[in-house]
Amino acid sequence: MFLWVALLSAVLVSATASADDKRGDHPARKMLEELNLSAEQEARFKEINSQYAPVRRENAQRIEELREKINQEILRDKPSKSMLIQYAGTIGELQKKMSLSSVNHLLEVKSVLTPEQFKTFVSMSPSATGGRRGGGRRGDGENTGGGE
Repeated sequence: MFLWVALLSAVLVSATASADDKRGDHPARKMLEELNLSAEQEARFKEINSQYAPVRRENAQRIEELREKINQEILRDKPSKSMLIQYAGTIGELQKKMSLSSVNHLLEVKSVLTPEQFKTFVSMSPSATGGRRGGGRRGDGENTGGGE
């Protein structure tokens, strides 16, 4: 569940970051077009996403830093199990915060969309499309036409 929520949140943030991208083939642009949002809905959608993006990025960056610390600790001749446990626990706390934030984010997005738009939105989620939504992901060799 966390992974789905995190991926969907990333898509939402990407949609906001690229919504003004003039290239019509960008997956986030296509998503917004498929939802057929009114001007008011699109403005609110962007506002909601811009509120959550900085926190999501900060937590994701902190998790990556902790993963790097875990890697560095494991490479030591005598890794400290207590440090590894501490790092893993902190990652778990951050993931929980991110998951709760993502759920709140989705609930806010749901409040902006009509039931039919939200149904379409959910059907476009990574879990509904086998982990892929509208094209390649960074690092898989496909160009998504932009990013965050």
